[in-house]
Amino acid sequence: MKDLYKLVVMLLFAIMVTTACVEDSKNKMVAVASNEHLAEDPINDAVWLSEFEKKASAFYKANGGTNAKTYKSQLLNKGCNVNALKPINTVLNAKDLNASCKAGVLMMGKMYNCGHCPNDHISIASAFVISEDGVCVTNYHVFKSYDPARPNDYITFFVMDTEKNIYPVLEVLAASKHDDLSIFKIDTKGHKMKALPLGNQQEVGSSVNLISHPDQRLYRYSQGCINRTYLKPGTAKLRQSISADFASGSSGAPILDDCGNVIGVVAGTQNITYGPKEGIYQMTINEMIPVSRLRELIEK
Repeated sequence: MKDLYKLVVMLLFAIMVTTACVEDSKNKMVAVASNEHLAEDPINDAVWLSEFEKKASAFYKANGGTNAKTYKSQLLNKGCNVNALKPINTVLNAKDLNASCKAGVLMMGKMYNCGHCPNDHISIASAFVISEDGVCVTNYHVFKSYDPARPNDYITFFVMDTEKNIYPVLEVLAASKHDDLSIFKIDTKGHKMKALPLGNQQEVGSSVNLISHPDQRLYRYSQGCINRTYLKPGTAKLRQSISADFASGSSGAPILDDCGNVIGVVAGTQNITYGPKEGIYQMTINEMIPVSRLRELIEK
């Protein structure tokens, strides 16, 4: 009897363990299926930036590239012809707009040497594609400026896309210091790029969407509206301010309407302060360059 009792207990225990394992397996399968259905792949900024640096450095060591002095001389080019896409009229929700347009936004990588190690480094700004054959846009100041704290000027430029493909920047086709715009060409290696269509200048109150890389936070999406259209004080520079936020690293990013048409380009930010020595922060003005200024460069 004792042996029979032990056998029954062992059988019951085995059944309980098996049932628990099956249920646990089912739960895991449901969780995995749910995750696969709902979740998007997270961006690991450090890994992406490291990969950009390694690929760009290896390419430059093997093939060389256009140097900083050449780019800066090409900033004198006043216009170029571009086969830009016509505006589209289908309104997208925020999720679909981001998914559709982010492939046309590039990481603009300025290669430099820190002077403290033998490695090449990449400083990130933003850029976007306006023709499938690799004509792109960023700010004038992205090509012109460098960090004076570094012992040397930058070396060259590369861009990287959402698939982590890198492309060398061949030349600056046209630029405007006044409007802070540069149009440049990349070597696509025969790859057909995702181009963003150019829209028309919008009025105050119009919606805006922005995809950029503020402070190395890659492919950040933000929304807002146009707050004001104005001439920058003391200049004849046409600007619009927007409520979508951005920061250092967003320079050269596209500002889009609700259909995904480019309606402007990030310019910069200005903080408003007051009080003793203007030490009290109140708000930040986010400036964009209207697309009408970009159209003038490519229609000359």
